[in-house]
Amino acid sequence: MLHKCANPACPIPFRKLSQGKLFLVETEPLAVSELRRARWRNPPSHCIEYYWLCEQCAFALTLSYEKARGVVTVPRPEVATKRPAAVAHAREVSSKAGSRTEQSA
Repeated sequence: MLHKCANPACPIPFRKLSQGKLFLVETEPLAVSELRRARWRNPPSHCIEYYWLCEQCAFALTLSYEKARGVVTVPRPEVATKRPAAVAHAREVSSKAGSRTEQSA
């Protein structure tokens, strides 16, 4: 189930499909050992996974599947000329995530 924005640096929780962008990502099929455990007679040729980006992140980023890393966020090249505020939000969220420290109560 979707619970937050797919951008690891963004804490925005998933609330509505109309607020952001939903992605259906086709990934690699399950490994042979996993297929045996699942006991599927006709194993699927691929898997479909769902990811969601909040509005601000969806404007500045998109998702890509890399075999070695899985689903990753990548910048949209056309964003810089359209809406600098969305790019600034994505950068701000990334910089906050990098500088976060745990605090105890």
